[in-house]
Amino acid sequence: MQEKDIIQKLQSLKQIKPNRDWVNWLKANILQTKPQNSLYNKPKIKLAVFSFVSKYQKALVPSLLAFFFVCSFAFAQTTLPGSVLYPIKTLTQNAKIHFASENTKPVVRLNVAKTKMEDLGKVENHKKEIIAIAKDIGKDLETVPLEIKKINKKQIALDVSKDIQERSKDLKAMVDKIPLEDKEREELNKSVESSQSQVLALIIGATEEINQCPSNLKNSLTKLGKYFNDVQEGLYEWSADDIMKSRNLFIEASDAFKAGDCLTAIDKIESINKLLSIHSLDVKVETSTPESLDS
Repeated sequence: MQEKDIIQKLQSLKQIKPNRDWVNWLKANILQTKPQNSLYNKPKIKLAVFSFVSKYQKALVPSLLAFFFVCSFAFAQTTLPGSVLYPIKTLTQNAKIHFASENTKPVVRLNVAKTKMEDLGKVENHKKEIIAIAKDIGKDLETVPLEIKKINKKQIALDVSKDIQERSKDLKAMVDKIPLEDKEREELNKSVESSQSQVLALIIGATEEINQCPSNLKNSLTKLGKYFNDVQEGLYEWSADDIMKSRNLFIEASDAFKAGDCLTAIDKIESINKLLSIHSLDVKVETSTPESLDS
């Protein structure tokens, strides 16, 4: 092809014009605006995962929150004083004490106190938090003997007291490992000594009471029998159930005493004394209620 022919071909190309759709598409891209014709709109990509989250977000949000709180509680159990999550650990420990039964509460409280002491022994800073927690430990230790006294069964109270005494042997050594000033350390040691001495007194008292059981029971049964005979007419203000309950308890206590089961007899007599204390304002008699076994 000659040069002349090529020039003629190029000139003929000038007559070719783009169609309208192509012009609109090119203009929209140059001006960065959406073309009016939806035919040229690029398809939007929507990830399936986001579509799933949007659809089930009402169910996922509570589940994720629950998972977060469970993980926080679990992780908090390994934290030390000064950590943001340590209050959650303290809350968990207090819940254990609160929901413990009357017979196990003293042991649970002592174990929590020892756990706090172990945590304090691993902390070097956070003096303010250490002092506050040390005071809480002292209060817990002083509460332990009071909770033992609330246990109704004498033998169970004695067993718990012995268990507490055994678990408390290393308390002073644990106090020495806590970074406390002399004043705070002395106060905590006083709480330890006070708790240990009270528990020892409870052990001695319960042991003596059990060893002297026959004479105490005989005196208590005699007083109860005399009391019911003296206030026979005053029992009309009692309900029929309470009258029957008190008589059955007295019979059970007498039978247990004769069988040599002094601990069962003690429990029955204490139940009678509680029943009498409830009606002490209702019975119009001059005779006072019988003394308890502790007198």
